[in-house]
Amino acid sequence: MRSSFPNAMIKKIETWRWRYRDPKSGRTRRAAEAMSEEEAKQKFPGAERIEGSRVLRELHDDFADTLPRVFRPEEAD
Repeated sequence: MRSSFPNAMIKKIETWRWRYRDPKSGRTRRAAEAMSEEEAKQKFPGAERIEGSRVLRELHDDFADTLPRVFRPEEAD
């Protein structure tokens, strides 16, 4: 399959679901979203990966901003 952006740089980030101990209740909980190891260390110190939950997230370096304002000419003051 050909990419529609042949010169685009695609960066892949490995993310996982995480298990952590809630400091208030002491119970083991699971993070709601997948996150990178760095994000998990910041948000949930001591968190452990949940095996089999790895997801590769793609980030495009030169992805065009497609918000509606992009397609409208700037209004003059």
